[in-house]
Amino acid sequence: MVHPFFGGTKDDEMWMYMCPTNSGLNDPRLNPGTEDLARLGGERMLICVAEEDCLTVASKNYYEKLERSGWKGTVELFESEKEKHSFHLVDLDADKALKLRHKFVSFLRQDLFSLI
Repeated sequence: MVHPFFGGTKDDEMWMYMCPTNSGLNDPRLNPGTEDLARLGGERMLICVAEEDCLTVASKNYYEKLERSGWKGTVELFESEKEKHSFHLVDLDADKALKLRHKFVSFLRQDLFSLI
């Protein structure tokens, strides 16, 4: 997950607009419950956040909730300091964009090498 969107931020109004059939800020698609997280498939998750992104607090809360949920997988948090939401798309060759991309690729490769 790279700069994911979860509830609890000033952008909640966007969620309400994008999904008019939602059940509010506790809709499990926006704010999954701990019991839902415990049933996630997969074995690993990487969550990338940007320090100055207004979504970072909610994403870190998701990370912590996932760790506490009893999910059998492993979760890793990667934070880019002094950056805003989607900074890596603005300048693809910037140092921190390259570091984020390298982290993402190395995370994906871990599974590839285990299959060989």
